[in-house]
Amino acid sequence: MTLQRGKPIAFWGTAGAGDEVSITVQNMTASCRAATNGCWRAEIGPLEASFQETIQIASGDDSVFLHDVQVGDVYLAAGQSNMEFYMRYDADFADEMETCTNDDIRFFDYPEVSYPDQINEADYGRNFGFWRRATADQLQWFSAPAYYFAKTLQARYGVPIGIVGCNWGGTPACAWMSEEAIEEGGGGLYLEEYREALADLDPETYENRFRTDPASWRTEPFADAASVMLMEGRILEEILRGLYGDMTPPPQIDFSAMAPPMGPKNEKRPCGLYESMLSQVAPYGMRGILYYQGESDGDAHPELYATLFPALIRCFRRLWNDELPFLFVQLAPFGRWMQCVGEPYAIIREAQQHTADTVPGVGMAVITDIGMELDIHPKKKKPVGERLALLAEKIIYGEDVLCEAPTLLGMEVKDGQLRLRFGNVGTGLHLAAHTPDGAQTHPARLGGLTLALGDEELDCSSIPATADNDTVILRSSEIRKGRITAELGRGGWFRINLYNSADLPARPGRLTTNEGVTHIH
Repeated sequence: MTLQRGKPIAFWGTAGAGDEVSITVQNMTASCRAATNGCWRAEIGPLEASFQETIQIASGDDSVFLHDVQVGDVYLAAGQSNMEFYMRYDADFADEMETCTNDDIRFFDYPEVSYPDQINEADYGRNFGFWRRATADQLQWFSAPAYYFAKTLQARYGVPIGIVGCNWGGTPACAWMSEEAIEEGGGGLYLEEYREALADLDPETYENRFRTDPASWRTEPFADAASVMLMEGRILEEILRGLYGDMTPPPQIDFSAMAPPMGPKNEKRPCGLYESMLSQVAPYGMRGILYYQGESDGDAHPELYATLFPALIRCFRRLWNDELPFLFVQLAPFGRWMQCVGEPYAIIREAQQHTADTVPGVGMAVITDIGMELDIHPKKKKPVGERLALLAEKIIYGEDVLCEAPTLLGMEVKDGQLRLRFGNVGTGLHLAAHTPDGAQTHPARLGGLTLALGDEELDCSSIPATADNDTVILRSSEIRKGRITAELGRGGWFRINLYNSADLPARPGRLTTNEGVTHIH
């Protein structure tokens, strides 16, 4: 395993009622007594960074020895499917397999259980609940964003990096929060909807359906052919052929009808995964939290995310009793996939930006350049992990680095030019001919830009653009003084090709100007 350096570290477990338990590591010993129910918890440390330790846990004549323990920096990788996203689906997986071997990067994935007792009702231990090393035979199991994050930091600082995965695809923020935090964040509607669902539920029918549904038991993540094809980015027609051959006519599948009903064992229920997963991981010692989530809130009540997300951050910090740095990923551009549409995700991005601007100790990784119009799971996760690592270098390790995305601050109309001014540019902006995922863009156009003169929208695809230090200059005879609205990254799908000197793409923004008076939205 990997333990967190520089902080007192909690160990917990069970023993005989009233028995004394001792922990010994790095010439330190901590002791405690088990409670009447046999549960015990002890803290030891702080520990120094180390590549090889043995821990002894003793009670009476019994001892357990934990070998090959490292001490470095540990991060929680939380969220939904784009954080869960296994390396086997990553665009660079084959290349990474050639060079990945690094014993100083380790990964623990907590089993996906939707209620606390479920972990004892199936064989989760075959694939989850133990530490893996970054080796060719284990790499496919790693969270791709978290792996690239760990790889970057391990090379940068030369200490062991551990990742604890605690995530589940398709889950809303409220599933990862306590009831108190949901109420605090204005998410009472989720609690109300859940109570209404329970009132209409037949417990026996619900239990029978849950028990007999293979999707209830997530012990073999690569065994479900449909899920694998979805994560690989196959289109629906390919998936149906893979499942049913060339059946004519092809079957009509209602994916919403296939979803399990809301109830006390549904992973999307309010507080559910907070109780069955997150609370089981805490208080394992952490340096910080990585978070990639929000798509499911865009599909439900996006208007609540602006207050719910900051409350989630406070909830995580309360659970660990530590003001942990919180590094998250802003949702990628996206058009349509299965029954999801990307337009409401603009509301989630705005809420994420507001959180990044107002909540202390947080950082937002911007990926406005690597989304996929017809796939909710961008396959290029290397930039995601590296941009999270860049945030960590500044926020956690105190480095003097540019880690913020270019931010639209002002605009001016003059002599047929529209001049857009940005912050966080470093040594200057540039327009790229292609994005990190290989998509071609026009280096003389500003991708993702929409302009409106009054109520008339202009065709930005024909307006030349150049980058000059902190300004993008657009030249067109259509540009004139009056009420102009400029939006960068509007709606669901777009692709931004404007970067600062740290190669970070611009984040979404909106400005209006009316006779020289500019307003930021």
